[in-house]
Amino acid sequence: MNSITRLPLPAAYLDPAFVRCLHEAVSEVELVAQFDRLYGANMLNEDRTKADMRAFAEFVHDCVYSRLPDEAIWSLRATPAEVA
Repeated sequence: MNSITRLPLPAAYLDPAFVRCLHEAVSEVELVAQFDRLYGANMLNEDRTKADMRAFAEFVHDCVYSRLPDEAIWSLRATPAEVA
């Protein structure tokens, strides 16, 4: 099986797998809290900045999306997202 391509930012915003990774990551309060602590960001607060959000997206891209096994990326792309 060929390796599944991960798109670089900003093209990754068009990949359903990345969008789902980002959505799940932002809903993990402990992950966001630790990101805030390490990066000096304010993602948990209402006064978050565009720079904080961009940095979080870059973090998720590097630490989650780009490191998931191919099977997980395939599954995220193939399975319809849940409607909230």
